[in-house]
Amino acid sequence: MLRRNSCKCLTSVRFGSYTPPITQFSYIQDVLSDSSKEEVAKYLKNLGPFPTYSNILNPQHFYQNAVLLDYSKQHPHPVSLRQLAGFGNTLSKQKIINSANFVRIELPIRLAMRIRDLQTLPFGVVNNFHLAQIYESYYHSFNAFRKIPKIHTIEENNKFCKTLSSLLDDHVFNLSHLMMGALEVAIAESLPQKELDSFMSTMLRSRISRRVIVEEHLSLSKNYMQKPYDRKPPHYLGEMFHDCNAVENLNIVAEMVKNSMRASYPDIERMPDLEIEGDLNTHFQFMVPHLHYLFHEIIRNSFEATIKTHSTKTSKILPPVKVIIIDSKKNVLFRISDQGGGINHDKLKNIWSFAKDPNLARKSLSNFHRIPGLQLYSNLRVTPAGSSIVTQQAENIIQGTSIGDRNKEKKSTLEDLMARPHQYELGLGLPMCSVYADYWNGQLTMNSLEGYGSDTSLMLSKLGYHSNIIQLDRA
Repeated sequence: MLRRNSCKCLTSVRFGSYTPPITQFSYIQDVLSDSSKEEVAKYLKNLGPFPTYSNILNPQHFYQNAVLLDYSKQHPHPVSLRQLAGFGNTLSKQKIINSANFVRIELPIRLAMRIRDLQTLPFGVVNNFHLAQIYESYYHSFNAFRKIPKIHTIEENNKFCKTLSSLLDDHVFNLSHLMMGALEVAIAESLPQKELDSFMSTMLRSRISRRVIVEEHLSLSKNYMQKPYDRKPPHYLGEMFHDCNAVENLNIVAEMVKNSMRASYPDIERMPDLEIEGDLNTHFQFMVPHLHYLFHEIIRNSFEATIKTHSTKTSKILPPVKVIIIDSKKNVLFRISDQGGGINHDKLKNIWSFAKDPNLARKSLSNFHRIPGLQLYSNLRVTPAGSSIVTQQAENIIQGTSIGDRNKEKKSTLEDLMARPHQYELGLGLPMCSVYADYWNGQLTMNSLEGYGSDTSLMLSKLGYHSNIIQLDRA
């Protein structure tokens, strides 16, 4: 015992001072008081692999992941809009059952691929709170879908549709978390710009594909229950694709933008008008929430730039925002022009990136938390053993989807983002729009004359002519 003590003394002499033992607070900076250290230490257990708030990450997760790896090695089935809608040209019991089993098999594979992408991110990225929420949500759905047995009857399909509808509701918050996660990654500079943009594009494309596949099946099931064996026209793509009048939808969105600006610019009579020229009778099939979001972010930027540039210089009505519609056989082109002062060319090349300047990202993140009614937390539940639970309370199998009643109380995340007050700038509108346009085989570009204004060109493919392109393989 004496020898041990003497060794301890020698050690202290050798290194010049006594080294305190390692404690649970050792990694915390010395500038913190003991009380602060104790307060911070309460949360240390949530920095480990199994945080207490997690429903998915438990000691069994490693073994569950072996199942996921098997699914992630499989390939999603390439499918086009035309093939997907082909189920609905002439509805029958067997087609509905085949469609249900396609969705049942396809979703776990596609979810596994995205979960694996999240797992391979750097620790400082995947450990981000918002991305961790997405991880849990995806794993919850993966667990639920892989356990659903083969569907043989219409009654089993009806139950399956309620599960699909409930999972759509559970996933409504994911888009918000994805965007906020990107902002926090930009603040921390945890990923290079190219990698962050690639990750966000992949996640968004995959989300669109999964939701189109799910909603297409829900619409087919609804149609079969209402009109079994009904025949659809040759150009039928599904109930979620509406016949869109270009002028009508542009005016709806312009009014939406003006209403969001009333608090900041009460002199609404002086706001820019939206002047529409060109092929005014243009109609095309598209998903209305996506179309409105594309129009909204572009028109909002043009209105805002025009007001900032001219509102203090004149008491008259501000210069209009002009839209020219060009309707060709396979595409529709919208050219939106404003006199909002333009954008510096050094900044123009970065407007399509999710990797924002950290200071701008902080402001955007702060605004995100102020958006009224935006759901940030999921309804996910699990059993004590960690199995996913899906509540099936949906009486209407399409309630809350984009094919439901447009006047439904429940809104999509895109609708919540568009309805936000004008002052809550998020900084991700154009990068998001670029991904959405590209997904539907379109293109979004901008030219700017600094000191005068900007021209934004949105080209959208007519889905009827491009429906054989296998875009839903963007898993």
